[in-house]
Amino acid sequence: MDIKKRLFILFFNTKNLTPKPLRTRLFCWMMMLMAFESVHGQNVESFGVFGGFNVPITYDEGLSKDPRFVGKVTFRATPVGFTYGYDHVGFGFVLSPNYTQIGQKFLIKNTVGGDVGSRDVQLNYFSVPVALKLHLNDLAFFRLSAVAALNFNYLISGSETISHSAAKLDYPSSVRIPTDPGYTEVFDGVLVPEINDQEYVTKDKFNAFQLFAAVGLRSDFDLNDDWSLNFDGRANFGLFDPRKKDYIEQLKQTSDAPDLYGTRHEVFLSVEIGICRIIQIKKRFEPRHSSKPIVTNKSSAPKHNHKKLFTKKRKKKN
Repeated sequence: MDIKKRLFILFFNTKNLTPKPLRTRLFCWMMMLMAFESVHGQNVESFGVFGGFNVPITYDEGLSKDPRFVGKVTFRATPVGFTYGYDHVGFGFVLSPNYTQIGQKFLIKNTVGGDVGSRDVQLNYFSVPVALKLHLNDLAFFRLSAVAALNFNYLISGSETISHSAAKLDYPSSVRIPTDPGYTEVFDGVLVPEINDQEYVTKDKFNAFQLFAAVGLRSDFDLNDDWSLNFDGRANFGLFDPRKKDYIEQLKQTSDAPDLYGTRHEVFLSVEIGICRIIQIKKRFEPRHSSKPIVTNKSSAPKHNHKKLFTKKRKKKN
């Protein structure tokens, strides 16, 4: 027999001899079991849209050794994305395909350390993050979750552009000096002309696919039974060098190389805010009805003792 049925019989059966304090405890236990079952069956399924921004970091050992370049804080937009989520008690999943822009900007320094321009690394991906959510709490209207994800990315566009004013730059000995007009090598550097948005590294130098691993936190606020507001913050780590092997081999040359060689990984911190439509929040409670009708042999009207009435009438006649 089900444990809840036993508790029901113990409490509501008036013929049982269970003391009242014990029956009160059993009733409380029954209420707790029913509450646990209702929470256990609470599922949230939703879909929606989101936007946000990220702070990319291009970790490149070659650029860090080049005296011409110094990284600067960069912000990129995540203009639009779509999300599908499913939450059960204790865990959940979220799928959030989006358009992601990453790549850090670098300041260009002259021979005396002044800022004369910038180098802009831009990588734009169609990203499909698949995340596992581990709930830190399971309130009816609010869920805070630790997130672990894998991001599958396809490169839509990618380049590195350079802009700077006329200046004197310190080229490393192994890096190729352009032969275009205006570049003049002197004893303490290289005189360079003014350049605006020159494409220094083209898309064909980058791999078409990239994989990121991510960890972070996500919160979901249920505004009502139909809508939910969510905030998502993650640290994303590129697992592979985004550049092709052929281009990396060019960088490894000891002379006439386009840049100093060093391993590169893209890292970015993402912040997103979205709104979701809840299409299923929990199973509705349906009271159970007995399939068998209640049958009783006792009549609702009181029965008369016909034997006693007949005896009284006979006595009166005598």
